[in-house]
Amino acid sequence: MDEDELITRRALRSLRKAAPIAVLVAIAAGLAAFLTQTVSDPTYSSKASVELTDEAAAGIGASRTRNDALQEIAAQLLRLESAEFEVAVAERMGDQGDDLIRFFGTNSEETPVIVITAEATNAQAAQLGVDAAVDEFVAQRVVESNENLSRELTPLREQRDQVLADIDALRAQLDEARANGATQDEISILENRTGQALDRLGDYDKAIQEREFLIASSAGEVRVINRATPAVESAQSSIMRPVQIAVLALVLTLIAAVVISRVRGKLNLLDDVRAVAGPDVPILATIPKFRKKFSDGSAALVVGRRNARREAEAFRYMRTAIEVATEGQTPLVVAFTSANPNEGKSVTAGNYALAMARSGRSTVVLDGDLLNSTVSELFDAEGQNAFAAVMHGNVDPTTEQWFEYPTSGEPVTLLVSPKAKNSASRYELASSHVNAVYGKLETSWNTVVVDCPPALAVSDALVLAKEADVAILVVRMGKTSRRELDNALIQCEQAGVRLAGIVTTHSTEKAESYYGYGYSYGGGGE
Repeated sequence: MDEDELITRRALRSLRKAAPIAVLVAIAAGLAAFLTQTVSDPTYSSKASVELTDEAAAGIGASRTRNDALQEIAAQLLRLESAEFEVAVAERMGDQGDDLIRFFGTNSEETPVIVITAEATNAQAAQLGVDAAVDEFVAQRVVESNENLSRELTPLREQRDQVLADIDALRAQLDEARANGATQDEISILENRTGQALDRLGDYDKAIQEREFLIASSAGEVRVINRATPAVESAQSSIMRPVQIAVLALVLTLIAAVVISRVRGKLNLLDDVRAVAGPDVPILATIPKFRKKFSDGSAALVVGRRNARREAEAFRYMRTAIEVATEGQTPLVVAFTSANPNEGKSVTAGNYALAMARSGRSTVVLDGDLLNSTVSELFDAEGQNAFAAVMHGNVDPTTEQWFEYPTSGEPVTLLVSPKAKNSASRYELASSHVNAVYGKLETSWNTVVVDCPPALAVSDALVLAKEADVAILVVRMGKTSRRELDNALIQCEQAGVRLAGIVTTHSTEKAESYYGYGYSYGGGGE
């Protein structure tokens, strides 16, 4: 998808999302305008009609010349609406020009007749205004017509003078030929040339006389059909102004929504994600926005719930996508991270663990976020995060009795223990320690799921993700910005993280269902 089409889709999505709010704003603005409006002074209108008689406008009745006629009429309507014309009419009206509200022209497109309407604050000004508009319109047409005729006269007169000079020369040649005893044929040739020159002179004289007559009697190729009609009071609609304000509020709200969406730069379309990630980082799967009853706590673990098949199906697709991307590697350490907190990373990791366990793979979940552990709460498990205890050798992960979350297949093991104690101090993770923990876990479980901290918030995320076999970057649609995703991808690349792809959460796009169509069978690409 090219950039222009992507920009258009972003704008359309912003408009659809903002439409309900924009309608409410428009209704409120229109209602406020209606309730606060005052009774306006009456206005009066008067009309007059003129007919264009020039050749172009007169051709409106013929199909071959209709378009030219309509263009000429449209040009004259624009003349009536121009600021220069309005100033000229106001000058003709004198002191009453201040009472004029507006004037305009209309045409039925069936005849070359233009109806000129003037609106004013009183009847006298309305009639005076429409008559002044007619007079100014005719005057401008006369000036324009005379200028055109004068431009035609100049070359005609020059050509006439040239013909006169030619005639004088021919007559002199004829007299000389006769005096010198020229033959009759030679004299006839000169007489014919002289006669032809006299005919041309007559044509030029006729053309010049016609144009001089038109200038002397010019009416500007316009005929006044009727002058100002008696002014009538115009009915003022009490609803028109509120409607105009409502429409303006609607348009401005929609424009503001598009601008704000553009400035915020949030990712709302899968194509937005693809544009930032590029072809080397595919979208493995898209997770739909959960229904409200599955949005909090352990209810977000939807895999295996009969009443959450729509949400759960997305995670089964995600499991398949990761298996294909990793070519079924066993054992497998999969790290889940995101750019920022609250982007669905822990829920995605937890449901992936459930999907793997239900398929018969022994699965363990490691909560790698030492500052904000959420795995215990997500699985309703009693105890504290034991990652630090395992890393420091205080607990043997292969012999400890861990919390097990039952599924229809293998249970999901959580490295959570009532005996574990979390320190409030900050741990600096070392790659060697993390790698050692992963190695121990792989001896007892086929799949190790690591819930990492956000990549842009805590450096631990990059250490945990780098030592994993693959990492998944979780992107929350409508929350993660294009800049944040780009920064997270740069951080992962610089840290040497083996990024299998992106999983989007809170997706509302229906066109691509649960698949991101980004992973490839056999490593091909999108």
